[in-house]
Amino acid sequence: MGNCLKCFQSSSAAPTLPTSSSPAPNNANSSSCQAATNLVNCYDIVGPNSNERCAIYDRPRETDELLSNRTSLNKPANNCDTKRNSFKSLGLLNGSAPTMSEIITTAVKESMEVSHQTLNKLFDVYKDPDDEDMILTDGIERLCNDLNYQPDEFAILVLAWCLDASQMCRFTKTEFIDGLHKMRADTIASIRLRLEQTIEMLKVDAEMFKQLYRFTFRFGLEPDQRVLSLEMAIDLWKLVFTVQTPDLFSNWVNFLEKHPNIRRIPKDTWNMYLNFTEQCDIENYDDTEAWPSLFDDFVEYEKNRKLDVPAVHRDDDNNNDDPLQSHVKSGVS
Repeated sequence: MGNCLKCFQSSSAAPTLPTSSSPAPNNANSSSCQAATNLVNCYDIVGPNSNERCAIYDRPRETDELLSNRTSLNKPANNCDTKRNSFKSLGLLNGSAPTMSEIITTAVKESMEVSHQTLNKLFDVYKDPDDEDMILTDGIERLCNDLNYQPDEFAILVLAWCLDASQMCRFTKTEFIDGLHKMRADTIASIRLRLEQTIEMLKVDAEMFKQLYRFTFRFGLEPDQRVLSLEMAIDLWKLVFTVQTPDLFSNWVNFLEKHPNIRRIPKDTWNMYLNFTEQCDIENYDDTEAWPSLFDDFVEYEKNRKLDVPAVHRDDDNNNDDPLQSHVKSGVS
């Protein structure tokens, strides 16, 4: 089934109830102070054992090498010194981020063990009558309704990430059962609890958020496609930045929408935009660094806009009208 935005589109911020790392109480409205304390304790007890590595943390870090030789900007960003300050990582053992399975396992220490039999019964509730190995649009909508979320809320993107879903509007039986087993959730109440805990951790762990951010690109791709349409990319950017919105994000969206010759977003541009938001000093932007040329155009557009001078959009070096067939500047492997 092809991708659609009926189930996954940008929306207002999903409700994120504070949770704790102790067994879940019936009342989900525990204090935010207690939640923050428990999150720190959660990371204190995470061990370096990676035997249960979740597949979504094994994704190659495609763009890291592009940035390895890049120097910092001339001076700290004027308005970005506190950029995504709540994304600062908590103390991580040996300097490495815990895996998703470790995060969720240690977030809530419960004696209940989930069983494949229980998970199979839960899958049967939502499976498609014409394809018994899939949960499709109708089943996802019913699942979202039972979870008390809208299908286009941030929490459902997080659920898709936790299940390592391969495409929108579809959960395979393997994705659903294996993903919930790693989440240690086999009821609607426990799934919602794990989602609330994961969202809280995404607010404070930059590495964890980066994995969700990179998953979002793959999740939005049409089958056999390697780039996102601009419309899909903008919708997914709005969705993934629901919890934390970067400075100048609305300006970025406005820039993209005002240039109809921008039609596609490749993976490197998507990945590096997260780094760009963390170093968003427009006035001291260095266009000799290893940024995609689209970012150069955006910075020029912003500077000219402040001067009330129409920006001239440059073509790429390949004489392609679509600037998103852009290259990362030469000299970067």
